[in-house]
Amino acid sequence: MKAFVAASCLVLALSACGSNGSTAARSGSGASGQKVTIGVSFDLLNAIRQAEKASIEKAAKAAGYDVVFNVADKDPRKQASQIQDLIQTRQVSAVIVIAQDGQQIASSISLAKARKVPFIAVDRAVADPRNVTFQITGDPAADGRLAAAEFAGAAKDKPLKVLELVGALTDQNAIGRRDGFDAALKGDPNVTVVSQVPTNWDPAQALDGTSNALQKNPGINAIFVPSDFLLPSVQSALTSANRLAPIGDAEHVFVVSIDGDQNGCKAMRDRTLDADIATPVDDFGKQAVAAITTALGGKTVGQKTVQTKGLTLDQDGFAATSPQVWGCVAS
Repeated sequence: MKAFVAASCLVLALSACGSNGSTAARSGSGASGQKVTIGVSFDLLNAIRQAEKASIEKAAKAAGYDVVFNVADKDPRKQASQIQDLIQTRQVSAVIVIAQDGQQIASSISLAKARKVPFIAVDRAVADPRNVTFQITGDPAADGRLAAAEFAGAAKDKPLKVLELVGALTDQNAIGRRDGFDAALKGDPNVTVVSQVPTNWDPAQALDGTSNALQKNPGINAIFVPSDFLLPSVQSALTSANRLAPIGDAEHVFVVSIDGDQNGCKAMRDRTLDADIATPVDDFGKQAVAAITTALGGKTVGQKTVQTKGLTLDQDGFAATSPQVWGCVAS
């Protein structure tokens, strides 16, 4: 009987004969020809998330994988429950996650590790990446520096008094963009940050904060927007203050944003936005799915953490650069 069981386990190895059947089946997916299903959990679903979702689905389809998609609606507990369901109930082969909270996601990462399910972090860095299979994000500090370079260049012609918006402080993207921007402009005599407004990535907070700052500091003539997601709120506040004017108008407020979404590209075309630092969204899906293929093949992903620097889209280079920007292509 022992010999028979041993022989059976050898024959059925890829079907996970043993006490951890579902995990072994997932680990053998892809290499064994079994169907691979990727569970995806996003923090929310805005313009850039739609593009990231499409990027993942396109790469998964090319690899012959299925995708199960969930949105946590900015609730870290809901996200943890979704990931638990994907791993334990749906028994997906791997998960791709944009964490609502980079620290609270740790319990989900631990669950995936315990069940031997590859965990891929996309767009937003987790607080402790040691147990993720692969992580690909933008380079928020570098993007902040690229934005700062636009302000420094503009300030050579006219000193700038800047309103700086800041995203959620639970998000490494928000922190990195803020820190990169501030460090790059430190000591520049022509650029002064006169107001720093927290938004928590909430458009309503961005609208109120921008409106209040413009009233309190009428000398503000430049705004740093850390995500195109908040750009409509900023432009609404400028419109209410009779300050939304195109480039070249004496009333124009110099504005730079980050992401490269449809809002940013439209504002670039309307010449109300001076520059946008575009996130390379297509790379996220391609590299995330490639990492899953590597992991399910029993190999270790070579470079575990990847950061991709944004692409500067400015008015001078708009015609040449916009075809490379995901939001401009989509809009």
